[in-house]
Amino acid sequence: MKVSVKELIRQNNEKRKQLTPENQQYYENLLVYIRANLSRNERATEEVLLEMLEHLLEAQKEGKTASEVFGKNPKDLADEIIASLPKESWKRQLEFAFEILFTLFGWYLIVRGIFPLLNKENQIIYSGNLVISTLLLVGSLLMLIYLIVNLLKKEAFQEPKTKQKMTILFGFITIVLFAMSFYVRFAIQPFGPSFEVSYYTIFGLGCFMLLASYLFKKMREQKV
Repeated sequence: MKVSVKELIRQNNEKRKQLTPENQQYYENLLVYIRANLSRNERATEEVLLEMLEHLLEAQKEGKTASEVFGKNPKDLADEIIASLPKESWKRQLEFAFEILFTLFGWYLIVRGIFPLLNKENQIIYSGNLVISTLLLVGSLLMLIYLIVNLLKKEAFQEPKTKQKMTILFGFITIVLFAMSFYVRFAIQPFGPSFEVSYYTIFGLGCFMLLASYLFKKMREQKV
């Protein structure tokens, strides 16, 4: 009987602790780079990663290093592994995309709705502004996801100092994107039909999206 993807990840996390610092660094760079390719089947990816880890642990008992086992060009090896993995179905990719979008959108709405909730002030929403803000926010979030994936791939085989710089850059881009989403609300003059929402609606919708994201994640992890 096949174990769940969640169980494969758990086994990987536990067994990685047995690696020497040098081998752990080498292997985890491979892991991050390979996992960052979201178009590949998640189960197949985790099975290959666990198989590689178990092979490395056996070699480590014989005094071998990861470089001796897998070679001195981990990126080339990772690219070969990725090319051999089956592609994830569109259905699973969409589920994962919704999971990420719901998470980011949920936190945005919680931040956006916290002050009306605390002040107990109902909000006037203009449909025109709502459409534009939503499109810009979704675009920003998609761009953010793209940046995260590409930064993870580029960071995997970089030196520690370079990784630190890229992390700072990523943080800066994230702040700018969310700041722009908030700024749009004030920069555009209200237009279109308006309607009133209660002070807890926006915050509550954000909580609902985080819950939906959590359920998507649990469903994905439990699939075998």
